[in-house]
Amino acid sequence: MPQHLVFDPCYNTDLREFGVDKPFALDRGALVLQELERRFGKEAAVYEKPEPVAVDDILLVHSPAYIESLKKPETWVQIMEFKDEEYTPNKATRALPDLLDDIRLKCGGTLLAAHNALELGMCANLGAGYHHAFPDQGRGYCVLNDLAITVKNVQRSGKATKILIVDLDFHQGDGTALIFKGDKDVFTLSVHSQDGWPDVKQESSLDVPIYQNEEHVYLDKVDVAVKQALRSFAPDLVLYVAGSDPYEKDVLPGTVFIKLSLAQLGRRDKFIIDTFADRGIPLASVFAGGYGPDVWEVHYQCTQYLLERSGKLVASQSP
Repeated sequence: MPQHLVFDPCYNTDLREFGVDKPFALDRGALVLQELERRFGKEAAVYEKPEPVAVDDILLVHSPAYIESLKKPETWVQIMEFKDEEYTPNKATRALPDLLDDIRLKCGGTLLAAHNALELGMCANLGAGYHHAFPDQGRGYCVLNDLAITVKNVQRSGKATKILIVDLDFHQGDGTALIFKGDKDVFTLSVHSQDGWPDVKQESSLDVPIYQNEEHVYLDKVDVAVKQALRSFAPDLVLYVAGSDPYEKDVLPGTVFIKLSLAQLGRRDKFIIDTFADRGIPLASVFAGGYGPDVWEVHYQCTQYLLERSGKLVASQSP
């Protein structure tokens, strides 16, 4: 039976097996499920396991030459931007290219969440959101663009044609912007830090830059941007990139330019979920960026509200 949450314990990749010591792979999904169970009981934390995304689906987006390059450890070192002290291959028990299996599983989670959303109205993949991956290049920790793969798969299935990607990660969704530039059936909306990486931005269907010290207008800009997108585009499905890296507790040095409170991010996520739920437009969400021990709090409150709007939780249950 389809569930409103998609997750697999294997999302928690143990990077030590690959000789890697880097903090970006903290298992936020497991923390969200633990908190749901603590507050609401085991039934609230029920999820469906995905299958790894098929190679045929990957090739709808990525070039064969790029996929072949992922067999080389040096390709992974470049994508993950490892510093010398962060990667010691002599300590590894698994080869870096084996990471592709883990990423394919998480990408399969986004695909499953989209199909579940089309059936249930809303669904969250508790991970993924690899919006920096280009057709022939991985970058910014992103190897496969699960969002683009999902769009292509869903369109091919005939279940949806017009798809809106609402990307509210700290960083511009440059990979998806490039992949779908000029595609009239896909609308890419990115609200992101103008000062932060990537230094060279791509052209989304609608880009909304947030400058340093603009936290007080962030929610207004999101509101205006979403309403502007909906005036010109009528989606059959929304993919929501609910990045937690604009959170004031995010530890990545490069996210210093936007520091939003947990309450602000809660209002952001509630607005997005309500906007599309009120219009009866299916929505699938992914985690995307978020770094450090506290960012799971952002994903938790977004997931909780998604379950509330889906009728799976009653808000008054919350302590």
